[in-house]
Amino acid sequence: MRKITAFLLVFVMILTLAACGKKDGKEADGAKIDPAMAEVAGSYEGVRLKMVGDDALIDEEFSVELKADGTGTSTRDGDTYKMTWTLDGEKFTMKETFAGMSIDYTGTLVDGVLDIFNGDPTNDFTYEYVYQK
Repeated sequence: MRKITAFLLVFVMILTLAACGKKDGKEADGAKIDPAMAEVAGSYEGVRLKMVGDDALIDEEFSVELKADGTGTSTRDGDTYKMTWTLDGEKFTMKETFAGMSIDYTGTLVDGVLDIFNGDPTNDFTYEYVYQK
């Protein structure tokens, strides 16, 4: 009888621990995950970088990692920066932080293509970054 009780106790403990992960769109800490953000989360590789008003492409390696909780990392030429992001329909916003400063990006995320600008997209001194999932 003691073996059966011990077995049941271990079984219940395992089930309890398994229930601590993600469930029903929530993180283990109870934070709600937006299904649209979870769907587009992942790695995006840079495919095109240029200044608005200039057709010349800039040779730089860049990528972003979007996490479902709205955080992530941005990497340019080997330097990695923390960032936060949101998605409202196709409208994408991102805030990159480093050394106590931040840069805001806006753009779109459609069918695995992320197209963002680090300022006013009509300003010739704004960079346009295009990524592919």
